[in-house]
Amino acid sequence: MSDKKTGLTTFYTPILVLLLIVAAFYVGRLSSQVEGLKKNVAGTETTAPTQQAPTPERKLDVASLKERAKKFGLDTTKFDQCLDGGSMAERVSNEQKEGTALGVSGTPSFVINGVMLVGAQPQTSFESVIDAELKDGTGDKAAAALGEDGKRLKLNLTKSYVTGAANAKIKVVEFTDFECPYCERAFPTVNAIMEKYKGKISLEYKSFPLSFHPSAQKAAEAALCAGEQGKFWEMHDDLFAPAK
Repeated sequence: MSDKKTGLTTFYTPILVLLLIVAAFYVGRLSSQVEGLKKNVAGTETTAPTQQAPTPERKLDVASLKERAKKFGLDTTKFDQCLDGGSMAERVSNEQKEGTALGVSGTPSFVINGVMLVGAQPQTSFESVIDAELKDGTGDKAAAALGEDGKRLKLNLTKSYVTGAANAKIKVVEFTDFECPYCERAFPTVNAIMEKYKGKISLEYKSFPLSFHPSAQKAAEAALCAGEQGKFWEMHDDLFAPAK
């Protein structure tokens, strides 16, 4: 009887070990998926996505960027020279360094009167910060609305393109990537906020192309090249326009 039990134990032991290995593999895989969901829940992009964005892909290759420039009556020779020569590459890099120094690691990231708001948040998230800031005027309640410690980020940024009120009470700085699907998703929300608080708000653009987006760097340069001819915001809006 003892020999029979020993034989059964010897037979089943490798099977049990194999089952434990398989179970451990699937538990680890499930854990990774859960962590991935946690990282993306705020609607921000920090690493290369494992799935394609559900929206049609916008054309942001160099040839398409040059075609876009024709829409706005730009001197295409100057635009092409600017883009091909990398005239704006250093500026893009410097703006990205400014964002990194503030703690920006993904896009889109917004700084509202020194209060950081990360991701393609719903309009109500912007409104809670802006309304608190307009009411309180110190930034403390605005920061509290996000569960922060009430401290604003101290901004010391180089001059960039700004739209909105000249003496805005609410100053929004956006670090963005034209190839980022979450930035595209945030675009209409930002427009709605700018319209709702018109006369009280300004928006400043900052380049933050993510390294795994192959067209993001040149798209950022294209917007700045268009800006050299007074058409920055036209190009900016066109780059975020949904693909048709």
